[in-house]
Amino acid sequence: MSASVHVALRGIVFSGVSGWPLPQRAPEGNDWVTGRCWLYCRRENVSVLWIGPLRTPSVEGELYACGQCIAELVSMAREEQRRRDLPEHQVCEHRELERREGKTFCSGCARQIYL
Repeated sequence: MSASVHVALRGIVFSGVSGWPLPQRAPEGNDWVTGRCWLYCRRENVSVLWIGPLRTPSVEGELYACGQCIAELVSMAREEQRRRDLPEHQVCEHRELERREGKTFCSGCARQIYL
């Protein structure tokens, strides 16, 4: 059984083709601003979108991310959903690899690994 993943990032319009947030110039585009990406790349002075409030015990603020990092976040959410949809005995971390006929396979689950 497979469930579709819907990542709710309030107010962000995603492309149905690429899965990336739509640029500001597109119809129904997003309100991009220039700033710091608070996710994976941490780049400064890039186009970013507001993705939600940030609340920790010592800091409150607004969380912004660039298109690449938002796409990575969505990809990670989809991957996690796929892992949850697998029967428990099929979840594998692919910790030990082996070579067979020039191809790489996981020793645990026997799936081919594409490196």
